[in-house]
Amino acid sequence: MPTYRVLVRGKFDRPAQAVREKLLAGLTSDDVAEPVFSEEGSLTYSHHLGGFTFRVQVDVASGDDAHDQAELMVMELFERAGYPYRDLIVSSTCLDDVKIRRR
Repeated sequence: MPTYRVLVRGKFDRPAQAVREKLLAGLTSDDVAEPVFSEEGSLTYSHHLGGFTFRVQVDVASGDDAHDQAELMVMELFERAGYPYRDLIVSSTCLDDVKIRRR
């Protein structure tokens, strides 16, 4: 089963003041300093709340799509939290295709 590292980038869609305060309260310097790829995914964004990046590592069975899985994870996360979003762009790298040059 191939493993993918997927980036989902998007923009916050004019969050209301209460949502802005919630997002800013959850933002610490650690969030920005250590973005990681994990199975749960990690969400990073800056203080100006323009755009965000969601990083996730997914194992994909044949016939499934890593982009669809990651995009669905972001949409579910944002719907649960009540964060308005738009303009999702998904990119990925298959770790099985990465070649390591040994010296």
